[in-house]
Amino acid sequence: MQRVSRRVSAIAGAGVLALLLTGCGGSDTSKNVSGDKPKADQAASTATPLTLDTAPRRAHYTDRGKKAHELTLHPTLLELGSAEDLKDVRLDDDVRGMVPHYLTVSITNTGSGEVQSAQVVNNFRLALADGTAGERVSFFSSNPLASPGSGPLETCNGTKAPSALAAGQAATECRVVMLPKDTRPATVSYSDDSGIQMWKVEGADTGSSVLPSDKPAEVTWKDARDKEVPLTVTPKSVRKAGPDALADYNLNARQKAATAYFVTLQYRNNGTSKLYPGMDRAVFLRTASGQTLRPLTLIAIGSNGPKGCESSVPYGMVQPGKSVRQCGVYLVSKGDKPVAVTFSSTADGAEPVTWKAS
Repeated sequence: MQRVSRRVSAIAGAGVLALLLTGCGGSDTSKNVSGDKPKADQAASTATPLTLDTAPRRAHYTDRGKKAHELTLHPTLLELGSAEDLKDVRLDDDVRGMVPHYLTVSITNTGSGEVQSAQVVNNFRLALADGTAGERVSFFSSNPLASPGSGPLETCNGTKAPSALAAGQAATECRVVMLPKDTRPATVSYSDDSGIQMWKVEGADTGSSVLPSDKPAEVTWKDARDKEVPLTVTPKSVRKAGPDALADYNLNARQKAATAYFVTLQYRNNGTSKLYPGMDRAVFLRTASGQTLRPLTLIAIGSNGPKGCESSVPYGMVQPGKSVRQCGVYLVSKGDKPVAVTFSSTADGAEPVTWKAS
């Protein structure tokens, strides 16, 4: 009987299945007719373990049927792969040039009912120090009869928890997460309605592309008339709001459980025409767990914003050579914290600018 070597031929973005082609076909499908592994398998690359916190944590998970579950969970292993692991992979544009990381997590159902493990595993995230989340990818095989390879990519893909965990049952699962080349992850996190749990990965840094918290940046902004306007953007503060800062606003239970942060930036109009101050919609807050938060929409007649987060000239125009300050409200989940502020210009081809959160 011929031995068919499993090979990877495609990979997709976060949350999307990618195809593991297995080379099935006629008599020429595989040249390895003996019991030995192909040379590619013999020279399979090895992954490098990273040092991280693996302390078990308790979580209160609510499934899609609104049923609550008690869990104990934690990461057990995080390994850095290499581009060699993906040498036979046709990469999608959104992950091209990235490097695979292999994250293995442990889940124990400490409640009384059955829990779907896949839903729980999907709540884990790997993030850089600037809050950039890794791109999670999944694979399936086109030929289940093929012999799996021995590389770290296929080993991780073969480590799966059962679809459902009974009360008291524990399981591990490995997920492939793609991160930009020459970066080091900072956190493994788990999030659900009860909040966020985080585990630190040693050796991370924010990278040279992240600016100091108060450094001005020169950008181009496309205004409502589709005209490009030069701006100087300067972060002023990222600060936790007081407990009653949003008392005058109608928030739901989940919003009330989060911690409100006020993020203030200053914009100087360096163009030759007046500018409507709509730049606040392009500001995002990144968190340690890898979440990218949009500003909260607050409606209050006759107000420039909540107390301590007022915006100057919110309904007027910014004249050439003048500046405006704008403050946004961001809701950060329990257990998480801000790490970076990003401004994403509307100008064609403009790259986002990121600062450390002060």
